[in-house]
Amino acid sequence: MGYVCCACLLFCAHCNKKFDEPPVYRGPDIRPNMGIRELRNRHTPGNFEYLTEDSVIEGIVVADDSRDNFYKSVVIQDSTGGITIRLDGFGLYTDYPVGRRLAVKLRGLWMGDYAGMLQLGAGVDRSVPAYPEIIPIPVPLFNRFLVKKELNQPIVPKQVRLDELADSLQSCLVKIDQLEFAVNDTGKTYADVVNRISANLTVKACSGGNVYVRTSGFARFASARVPRGNGSITAVYSVFRYDKQLLIRDTSDVQLTGLRCRPPGIKELLIEDFEQQTNGVVGDNGWKTIAESGDQLFLINSTQGNRYAEISAFATGKPVLVSWLISPPVNLSNSANEILRFVTKDGYDNGATLQVLVSGNYDGANAPWKARWTPLRALISKGSVSSINAGWVSSGDISLSTFSGTVHIAFRYEGADPVSIFDHRTTRFQIDDVRVLGN
Repeated sequence: MGYVCCACLLFCAHCNKKFDEPPVYRGPDIRPNMGIRELRNRHTPGNFEYLTEDSVIEGIVVADDSRDNFYKSVVIQDSTGGITIRLDGFGLYTDYPVGRRLAVKLRGLWMGDYAGMLQLGAGVDRSVPAYPEIIPIPVPLFNRFLVKKELNQPIVPKQVRLDELADSLQSCLVKIDQLEFAVNDTGKTYADVVNRISANLTVKACSGGNVYVRTSGFARFASARVPRGNGSITAVYSVFRYDKQLLIRDTSDVQLTGLRCRPPGIKELLIEDFEQQTNGVVGDNGWKTIAESGDQLFLINSTQGNRYAEISAFATGKPVLVSWLISPPVNLSNSANEILRFVTKDGYDNGATLQVLVSGNYDGANAPWKARWTPLRALISKGSVSSINAGWVSSGDISLSTFSGTVHIAFRYEGADPVSIFDHRTTRFQIDDVRVLGN
């Protein structure tokens, strides 16, 4: 009986034992024995290497396919470099999201470059002999080569200058300051989302040099318009043959909110390419359109991705039509030798007119004809009778140096479309790239 009681007491003592808290999960205990830079250094440009050593690299995922700008691939980076891993699957970000530490067992993988961009994969596709490329790792083999480790690891992009981009930074997340999109590309969409066509848009550094921002036509942000300002871009550095490319992960990687670069000695007092305005009646960036008679306003229209202001009296039925397009105020107080530039097209010319004027006493209200306006001598497109002029006509440099203080620039259209067969003046005019520059 005593033996049984002792046994019971011993059993109860074990029942009341306090267990330690379970350890924090840190992923499989597999450790890297090679840096990414060392792996990259084993590649001979133009060749494909089959990896036979029991080597392991490890890095943090810095780009995934969550926004569809990185197709069937993830990009990892360690303190020595970065590399792109091709994976034959979709929704990779669910297992390999940005911020996950990822170990890669190299034995049995292939390494090679496509148009100069180094990648890891499961084999080599030589079906097009002139352009062999790495085959993505099949889904059933993901766990054989990839080891998922901790999530939410900190990511700090490498701060570099544009002129420092080199092959050693391939597949690295970099941040470059003092960048802006080229003027001809501002306001464009990142890619052609309708036709699913990728696009290269040029960004330039204030100190000189340029690089492409490459975006897939399938990217979820392909339809977004690029900003006009200056600032920083965070992106994965890539190459295609001799082209240097930045691959952004989302539009939040593009922080261009500052003033654009200023050429030495030149001040941009007004710049309007209408790309930031939406199709319809003019009404953004401080611009106004006001009908003096005839109720017809200047509209924003677009052709082949380029936006401009446009007006015509055609089909209005108005015996007299006068309409104004007026700029926001332009301050000439802190500059000298100011000039105005713009471009125009005309179409189906039958006598309507377009004037450009400047006023120093327009009050910004809805009766501009009450202000004092001075006509400016400018070259304006005319004479295109059967269609729209194929090319833009430059106004030339129009001096504003005799004016001072705050002024407004206006375009005044005058036409007619009466019910009778006489005196139809319905010429269509298009206006774009309005600039005022000074020293």
